[in-house]
Amino acid sequence: MRISQIKPLLAILLCAMSAFPCEVWAWGNSGHEAVACVAWQQMKPATRTRILQLLKRIPAVHPTATKSIPGFNEWVSQLPRGLSEDEQNLFLFMRAATWPDTIKHVGFQDSDVPPPGVRQDVNIGFSDKASHGYWHFVDAGFASDHSTVPATPAPNARVQIIALREAIASSEDDDLKAYDLIWLEHLVGDIHQPLHGAVRFFNNQGDRGGNLVEITLPSDLKQKFGGSASSKPPTELHAFWDDLPGEGEPDAALGEAETFAKALPSAPSAKVSDTDPTNWGLESFTLAKTDGYAPPIGKGPKLASSHHSRSRTGNVSTGSSYLITDAYYQKAMQDAKDRIALAGARLAKLLDDNLK
Repeated sequence: MRISQIKPLLAILLCAMSAFPCEVWAWGNSGHEAVACVAWQQMKPATRTRILQLLKRIPAVHPTATKSIPGFNEWVSQLPRGLSEDEQNLFLFMRAATWPDTIKHVGFQDSDVPPPGVRQDVNIGFSDKASHGYWHFVDAGFASDHSTVPATPAPNARVQIIALREAIASSEDDDLKAYDLIWLEHLVGDIHQPLHGAVRFFNNQGDRGGNLVEITLPSDLKQKFGGSASSKPPTELHAFWDDLPGEGEPDAALGEAETFAKALPSAPSAKVSDTDPTNWGLESFTLAKTDGYAPPIGKGPKLASSHHSRSRTGNVSTGSSYLITDAYYQKAMQDAKDRIALAGARLAKLLDDNLK
């Protein structure tokens, strides 16, 4: 699913009232499942056993009379045929990592803007009627001109990871802990996506984590997204970064995500040992500034109307979007691989160290 999909009117109005982004997705389903795949391979057997106990408690939820969000039993029924028990367990954990995205815009109370006066949300589990869009990112601001940069909004991914980590180490009810687990799976992936760590301001307007930065892919780069199940290549910067590991519906993405994850080198142990989500967010913020908004991305959301962009082959793009180069793509892909490998390793450590 993409940020470019139509949002309910409430979400649009909330976005219009805020300088901060309405980006909903971080990595696509393949990226989140790849993080979970890396983590599963590195976790202790006892942690895996405990995770499966909790996953079995995840119910199907019904936000409206016509909408249903699959739970554990549905995930089992949708598994590919011929998997070993170990492969089934891996795929179930990977599938669970996508759950927090599936509850967006299907009948729950949607908001990507934190409620005023709240610094940390109280977890009430699967009875919660809110989708908590603002949990998915840490939008530390910076400016490409002399814009005023507001304070980073909270609650956010950093705040909620800390709260959920404490919760899984407590004696809380297992139904709540199952909810904590699938959110942690997802948010640890989110906070490692560079454009979920920053929002750039230009003319005193935030760019919604790159969602307002229009891009164009030359034909050869469009083909690099050809293995994805997406209906079309990304046309804005945030979606470009989301789709680097692949895209597609959660079940269809499992095989692609496993292949992507198992080809990744191990993350550096010194970085894996950093357990502070504040630092994780700062890493993404730094990468967003140095790599996400690097040339050919300019200072604002679009090129000036009088400008043109030129591809490596000399073809001119006459629109107002930034033409992505192969060099930019290659650097972004390497960042995606590094961040997913690191997110998976850190998720494994977080669960090994805290899950009770």
